[in-house]
Amino acid sequence: MDPSLSSILLLAHLLGLTMAVGAGAVKVMLLIKCYNDHSLIQAYFKLAKSITQMLIAGFILLTVTGIIWIFTGYPFTFALGVKSALVALVWILGPYIDNVAEPALVKLAPASGEQGSAEFVQMQKKHFALEIVAEGLFIAIIVMWVLFR
Repeated sequence: MDPSLSSILLLAHLLGLTMAVGAGAVKVMLLIKCYNDHSLIQAYFKLAKSITQMLIAGFILLTVTGIIWIFTGYPFTFALGVKSALVALVWILGPYIDNVAEPALVKLAPASGEQGSAEFVQMQKKHFALEIVAEGLFIAIIVMWVLFR
C-alpha cells in the first residue's frame, strides 16, 4: 500500500475512533450522573441525540477505513477476525440501544422534579448496562488493535 494512503487511512481511522469512543464515554458519564439524580434525565435526553450522532459518525468512519485497509492488503489474522466480530457486535448492540432501549427509557422517564417509577429504574439499569457493554466492546477493540497490529 502507498505510504501516503496508509497514513491517511490511519489518521481517518484514529479520528473515527476518537469520535466514537469519546462520544460513548460522554454518554456513559452523563448516565452515571442521571443514575444518581433522576432530575437530570430530561437534560440527558436533550443531549443524547447529538452525542449519538457523533458516535455513529465516528463508528462509520472507523468501520469504512477498516474495510478499506482489509481490501488494500492488510493481513487478515485471527486477531483481526476477533476484532471484526467485536465490531459486528457493536453494530448490533448500537441500534438496539438507540431504537429500543433508549426510547423505552424516554417513555418511562419521570417529569422534571418527579421521582422515577420502579419500571423506570429497572429500564435505566438495563440501558446503563447496555451502554457500558458497548463502551467496553470499543475498549476491547482498541486493546486488540494496540496489542496485535
